[in-house]
Amino acid sequence: MSRVADPAELARLLRGTWAIRATTFPYWTNTERKNPRVTFELVRSSPLQLREVYEYHRPDKGDREVIAEAAWAGRHFSWRMLGRSRLLASAYVVSDTPATPDILAIHYGKSALLRQSAVTILARPHLDPDAVRRAVSIDTHSFELSAEEFWRLLWLTPYTPSAPASSDSLA
Repeated sequence: MSRVADPAELARLLRGTWAIRATTFPYWTNTERKNPRVTFELVRSSPLQLREVYEYHRPDKGDREVIAEAAWAGRHFSWRMLGRSRLLASAYVVSDTPATPDILAIHYGKSALLRQSAVTILARPHLDPDAVRRAVSIDTHSFELSAEEFWRLLWLTPYTPSAPASSDSLA
């Protein structure tokens, strides 16, 4: 199993917006958080530092945003959320997926608040969620997923908010 280890390649690969399609990360398994996505922005190229903007929809509260930052630590990213969730910190690595640069697996390590390791599958938003699931299930090795990790993944269903009832009347 290989991992993307070149900071310049990581910056190129990660930059842009990704849909979170599957995860074992507890924050995203909450059913109230719909259509989560993350945008990676380059803060500094050397040493590599990324800003991560996580966006999602809550039917009861509307669109929400969480900001995190990740700093390259030589073999992994040191990751922490900013703002009120400041205590949430971990480390992660990006699996090397040469067959498809449009789907990635992010592997988070254990931390004080994240008591078990976690995996998140990211895909470019234009990809069909079912096609992403098929691609990952066919090639778990490239995504560095054990059978147990694959079966623990919660595949997130895209959410479409229902349109508000029309108040127009033809009286």
